[in-house]
Amino acid sequence: MNSNKKIAVLASGQGSNFESLAQNFPNSICALICNVEGAQVLELAKKYEVPSFLIPHKNFKTRAEHEKEIIAVLSQFKELKLIVLAGYMRVLTKTFFLEYSNSMPKIINLHPAHLEQYKGAHAYEYAVANKYPRWGLSIHEVTEELDSGQLLNSTEFTIYPQESAHELKNRIKYLEHKLLVETIKNIL
Repeated sequence: MNSNKKIAVLASGQGSNFESLAQNFPNSICALICNVEGAQVLELAKKYEVPSFLIPHKNFKTRAEHEKEIIAVLSQFKELKLIVLAGYMRVLTKTFFLEYSNSMPKIINLHPAHLEQYKGAHAYEYAVANKYPRWGLSIHEVTEELDSGQLLNSTEFTIYPQESAHELKNRIKYLEHKLLVETIKNIL
């Protein structure tokens, strides 16, 4: 294994954050793990020649079984230093953390809100529906408690009146990419 390849990315969807990482860390990503068949991120992994592993969560009876399969794939990469959840739409459970107990690489997540403001999925929809004038992005260490690990980086931005959640997501993608890349550079 190439010792420069120290980052594994978990993603579930279109993969714009994965693509930003592949462009900014072209020799550092050892694997993409995706849990959704047909996700666009799988095509991006091919484009950037990153080994990809499709592990659909729907094929497992429990979250524990699914996570053990992910861990089995990750265990192939002995120099793994960082696991990035980049649009990975699954909450990691105790199974994942117990498996790595002593030798765990750092796991980080891009969360589309300030941690104290909102936890969980659909943060942009929540912000728009509740007419927040400003909102944030956070990158934090992943722990067993949802969106509660140590804050590593954050930024804030304006939400325009009459802006839909979809428009907001598209408009601030570049901020997600910038914050994620900046944070990973600091970690590495």
